[in-house]
Amino acid sequence: MEHNPTDNKDNKADRWNSELLKERLNLTLAFSKRYQMSAALCYLRLHLPLELSQNIDDEIEDTLASKILVRLKRTIRNIDTVVKINRTDFVILIADITEHDCQVISERILRSISDTYTIDFHHFSINSNMGICMFPYGAEAPEELQSIAKTAMYEAEEMGDNQFALYKGELNQAAHRKVLIENDLPYALKKGHLYVQYQPQYHLEKRTIEGVEALIRWNHPSLGDISPAEFIPYADDAGMSHSLFFWMFEEVCKQIQSETERNLKYSINLSVNQLLLSYFLPEITKLIGFYSVSTSQITLEITENIEVYTVKKVNDTLLSLKEMGFTLALDDFGNGYFSFSDFIKLPVDFIKLDRHFVSSLLKNKQHEGVISPIIQMAHNLGLQAIIEGIEDLTQFRVWKNLGCDIIQGYFISKPLTFEVLNDTIVEIETRVNESN
Repeated sequence: MEHNPTDNKDNKADRWNSELLKERLNLTLAFSKRYQMSAALCYLRLHLPLELSQNIDDEIEDTLASKILVRLKRTIRNIDTVVKINRTDFVILIADITEHDCQVISERILRSISDTYTIDFHHFSINSNMGICMFPYGAEAPEELQSIAKTAMYEAEEMGDNQFALYKGELNQAAHRKVLIENDLPYALKKGHLYVQYQPQYHLEKRTIEGVEALIRWNHPSLGDISPAEFIPYADDAGMSHSLFFWMFEEVCKQIQSETERNLKYSINLSVNQLLLSYFLPEITKLIGFYSVSTSQITLEITENIEVYTVKKVNDTLLSLKEMGFTLALDDFGNGYFSFSDFIKLPVDFIKLDRHFVSSLLKNKQHEGVISPIIQMAHNLGLQAIIEGIEDLTQFRVWKNLGCDIIQGYFISKPLTFEVLNDTIVEIETRVNESN
């Protein structure tokens, strides 16, 4: 089933800017070749402050982007070009430039960007990094120039904030890997390189596998398997997180539809940003209807972000999901942002304890005195507690004694494909029950 939500203005602007960059780059290179001059492609990345990345007011971000563009244009000449690639990235084309002068301009750009911005009584400080590839001795092909400059930008990031790196003829392999991942991710979904694995969740009281967490995976044609921890941040930066969620949601619906023996619950991670989408509820309603699946079999895991949950639209969407029959879980509870009083009015059914609780218990058994009341308070509120990251029998028994309801981790099972899960689920239950 295809779903094509209407592109927003940012996506249209990004496509327009991409065409503009291609046109200006070709012109700059043609001019440089004709008059035997050097040119530089500078890849600039901004590191937006946390308070801005969590802000949902597009006007503030649009104003900030305009101010940044003004500063960038002031640091370059009329014959040079600056193009906004996406929310955080810019490409600057500098014509007829020596390597030394390019470095001077780069320092000026980074200084200009780092000065404080004031918007509607908000004050922002922005760090940035830049990578530079010179034409013609760094590279000659337009695509290669940009790719190498981006690789150099990652090298600059390793040097610290507000640093730049000039490509000198040898690529840093770790930085080059980042570029490959970032450049190839948009094609992974189109070419079918993404797949889903399912990690079983064991219910202690029922002594059965009651559910699974759906986990996205990427089998890159040259890099092999790439963990979501490595590529999801790029998806967020590239504006792909919504597409990945709906793809994942549809994959889970397909598996539920194909189930014949069990009615497992399937957990899917949901970003709070998706709760703000105007087409979120209509889209998942369409998918549920198309595959004729029961919403009671789907748990949506939302992450802690108390500021976003105070927004009426987000709360309304959560209540609508609850009314539709979905189960809701609060993921990574205990990472420092939420307290019970903060979310007591949220319509959640589970709290999923942050995995740092597992490592903290390994270091200090006295931490049980903190964890046990949390689980008991959840039970008093009618919630169930899930713990993930359980790797061995000792940890399993500790968390069972603490009163946890559901346990997940490699002791139960590593993530499995749907086919393998179906073939081994009874075997997993038998092994865990025998050690229980």
